[in-house]
Amino acid sequence: MKFIQKSLLMLTLSVFTFGAAQETITNESVVQMVELGFDDYMIIDKINTSDVKFDASITALGQMKNAGVSSEVLSLIMDKSKQNTMSKTGIYYTDASGEDKLVQPSVFSGSNSNQVAQKLVSGLINAKKKAQLPKTQSNNVIRQSQPEFTFIFDPSVTQVDNMQNNQGGDTGIFNWWFRMASNPNEFVLVKLTVKEKKNLREVITGKSSWITSSTGIDPKYALNFAIEEIEGHKFKVTPDALEPGEYCFIYQGQVPQGRENQSVFDFSVQ
Repeated sequence: MKFIQKSLLMLTLSVFTFGAAQETITNESVVQMVELGFDDYMIIDKINTSDVKFDASITALGQMKNAGVSSEVLSLIMDKSKQNTMSKTGIYYTDASGEDKLVQPSVFSGSNSNQVAQKLVSGLINAKKKAQLPKTQSNNVIRQSQPEFTFIFDPSVTQVDNMQNNQGGDTGIFNWWFRMASNPNEFVLVKLTVKEKKNLREVITGKSSWITSSTGIDPKYALNFAIEEIEGHKFKVTPDALEPGEYCFIYQGQVPQGRENQSVFDFSVQ
């Protein structure tokens, strides 16, 4: 009888696997398999051979534990969730269809300053350094005045790792900002100035005079945004209402040795 029962479970799992090849395993899927009587090794095999989307928060894990999910399966869920998060670090926004879109970084096309004008008036004015982005509109178009962004950082990187990375360690070619930083406070949100005739957008990234010089975004140009921690590495960022225009998030934290921060996370509000 037990052999027949196990055979039926294996058949059910086979249908579950091959009949729905594109299925994504979630918390609810795991609880359903537990309720159907699947053994742990069957559930673990299903998780390891499928696309997954798990909620590994303490509340969600507690609910699964109460539903009878074993510690071994919960441990695998936590590991899979961590791996999934590490592959999805970055800044996301939700488009009109409800789909999460990654804000790809844009690279500065050039920079200029008004140092010549400064010299003409014997240093009485500040020379402004401006970073420029190609085109007058971002590829990331948001059609709401108060968008919500999700910042996801790499939870596997510690402060010690960051210190080592800053001294020349490997921070990864892509999305190194989210290995160096640990929260959205290390970014600043600014509005870009659109230059229609030159087909570009620009932002002031520093200024100097014959006495002093400074780099970075002037605090008076920084736009306010609220931060809500979702998990230890995941945050919801909500700016104050934004008028139509071009904007970007700029990383203001430590830059690894040998690298330059020449990219911004730009978007357009329409």
